[in-house]
Amino acid sequence: MYHKRIEKFPDDFLFGAGTSSFQVEGGIKEGGRGIAVHDLKKPKKGITDFSVASDHYHRFEEDIELMKELGLNSYRFSISWVRILPDGKNINKEGLDFYNRLIQKLTDSGIEPIVTIYHFEYPKALVDKYKGWLSRESIEDYVNFAGILFSNYGDRVKYWLTINEQDHLLKIPERIGFPAEMTGLEYERNAQTANYNMCVAAAKVTELCHKMIPGAKIAPIINPMPAIPASNLPDDLIASMEFNELSAYYMLDLNCRGKYSPVYRKYLEDRDIFPEINDDDMKLMKDNPPDFIAVNYYMNQTIAVSSIKEIALRGKEVFVSEEVGIYKIAKNEYIPQTDWGWNICPEGLKIAIMEIYNRYQLPMLITENGLGAYDKLENGEIHDSYRIDYISRHLSQVKDCISLGFPVFGYYAWSFIDLVSGREGMDKRYGFVYVNRDNDDLKDLSRIKKDSYYWYKKTIAERGQDL
Repeated sequence: MYHKRIEKFPDDFLFGAGTSSFQVEGGIKEGGRGIAVHDLKKPKKGITDFSVASDHYHRFEEDIELMKELGLNSYRFSISWVRILPDGKNINKEGLDFYNRLIQKLTDSGIEPIVTIYHFEYPKALVDKYKGWLSRESIEDYVNFAGILFSNYGDRVKYWLTINEQDHLLKIPERIGFPAEMTGLEYERNAQTANYNMCVAAAKVTELCHKMIPGAKIAPIINPMPAIPASNLPDDLIASMEFNELSAYYMLDLNCRGKYSPVYRKYLEDRDIFPEINDDDMKLMKDNPPDFIAVNYYMNQTIAVSSIKEIALRGKEVFVSEEVGIYKIAKNEYIPQTDWGWNICPEGLKIAIMEIYNRYQLPMLITENGLGAYDKLENGEIHDSYRIDYISRHLSQVKDCISLGFPVFGYYAWSFIDLVSGREGMDKRYGFVYVNRDNDDLKDLSRIKKDSYYWYKKTIAERGQDL
């Protein structure tokens, strides 16, 4: 629909950028920090474990000064569970003090902190003790962790995020402490038990947040990849709708409505992996919906119907090329891809915003959106016009949605600074700020502003007038 667009983003729009603790902080053996399950994973390339990362643990003040200069009015970050509770149970004062200093530096700099409570950083001690999210005990330990954060930082943090990309978390078993040898039906059943326990835990934390911090807002984070049909065939349209249900909406139905969608329930029952649930848990979810929905958007998918007529288990993959008996991912000649094969489709962000709001009627915050690329340092500069193009086109879609009346109140680019990618190390860079290190050499870890840094600074200052 052609329509009149707003000239600028609203004055209270949150222009931000984000990171996660395990990808940016480093210092994993400092300040009393415990062991997280991802610490045990051996890096694929050189020294790209998370022990140093971008050294934000030692350089956060310098980094926040760069945020301030950039013009960010908000910063999304996560708090390391094992820096606060090294064994998952007992408080580490050094960890509390670190985040207190970080949050105070942000607020003193006029930057609104938005905190992710749990971003892929689960305590190994809890896996050793009771298998982590497979036990109901995990629910209360997560609630305890969140309550400590609310008590210590709730005077300055008004926006909270419960669990980052829970659906993806379940498909990367080492991030929740599942043993590598767990496969097949055992894996699928355990994944659904863990998923259910996380949903109950998120509802309890939402209830607790509203009790402990009056006026605070809290939300889950999903990673939709809105599907478009590969052809005019009605079956392709149905397959694309089922893809959306199975990849994103099922999670929001649990978080926002306290129920399993019909398609997802049938999917689980047909595979004999429906978890044990109880009415009290479902009522808890229904009675404690989020205040908004946080959206991490990177790409869409083009979907065709699966030609295979059988019921099969999915397996341990984040992006499956075919969900047997339901859908398969198809190529789309109109949509280019990144160096890592991710579709570049800014319109997909608009599709996600429109569909999510029409379904759940909640405000939205775009908590991740960015381009991973092989940035090159040339004569002390990084010319990343490709990142400027990517973010400007996606921000334009957000602006368009606001013009149509959809309540999107902020945008966080991923990421503020280069960080260690979960799978590609330092090759895949996302930041506005370059970190001078690579997969094999830490170098001096100095910070260098990319061209995109200056572009985003101008865009923020002008409230997106030129988008």
